[in-house]
Amino acid sequence: MTSFYVYFEASLAPLFILIGLYGAANKDKAADYILIYTLFSSLFMLLGIALYEVILDNTDYQSTSLLVLSIDLQCILYLAISIESPLAGSILLAGVILKLAVFAIIRLILPTLSDASILYTPFIYVLCVITIIYTSIITLRQTDLKVIIAYSSISHMAVCILGIFSNSITGITGSLVLCVAHGFVSPGLFIVVGGILYDRYHNRLLHYFQGLITYMPILSIYFIILSFSNVGTPLSINFIGEMLSITGAINRAPLLGAVAAISVLLSACYQMKLTNRLTGGVKTPYVSITADCTYRESILMISLIFPTIFLGFFPS
Repeated sequence: MTSFYVYFEASLAPLFILIGLYGAANKDKAADYILIYTLFSSLFMLLGIALYEVILDNTDYQSTSLLVLSIDLQCILYLAISIESPLAGSILLAGVILKLAVFAIIRLILPTLSDASILYTPFIYVLCVITIIYTSIITLRQTDLKVIIAYSSISHMAVCILGIFSNSITGITGSLVLCVAHGFVSPGLFIVVGGILYDRYHNRLLHYFQGLITYMPILSIYFIILSFSNVGTPLSINFIGEMLSITGAINRAPLLGAVAAISVLLSACYQMKLTNRLTGGVKTPYVSITADCTYRESILMISLIFPTIFLGFFPS
């Protein structure tokens, strides 16, 4: 546990530097916020780990999982560690940091605080369903390309949490697969909208671009493949992850699981709106024609698309 905490905090330093160096207009404010929020919330996790140390004289995963705590103590530790989970902070923490939080839930919360997990599952499920529907509707209203991709991540990670707390092999496997899938697809979409397009045009507005397929066909093909993967189309690894996570959620709570399945429809709505707007139609007159993907950009995109499709065909 102590190692997890140390490495989690260590990952914030390069994140702070990257945001400070390569961020957009409010990069200094964003870098400060991510450090303050994360350090503050992880303080409770540190106190939880310290409590394990006081009780056991040890913070090893195996030792803590063999310990049977009272339900009151479990609830206190559960809330302390859950403050670090991605439900509340995923607007700020995407990519690798999110996966660390999922790792903490699977290795730390489920084995050691099993009674508290079952007790709080209904609350977590309601929160996840609200997160999925609310963030998807917000995403439909956004005009900033980068914000659309970032908000879609929140919705997908809420599906992940549903799978983890389903208390079944199906759900937990699905959430792990969805984490892997999200780790490939989300960075790919960020590279397209935040890296390639913003690098060319210094603009991230949805209504600025149109008809990319007419003058940037290779980029459009990459973008369409990643968009369909993000929606959870069959033959992509996202489909396997979403299907197993939602199956686990429906087995655990049929009504809430069925409502959470609406995420498939809602993600298709905002993702297809984005894809259709960017690639379809004719080129707007005020956008100058620039070069398509360079070799470097193509290598980056293929290295993310290939495992997404390959694992979709061979998920086992």
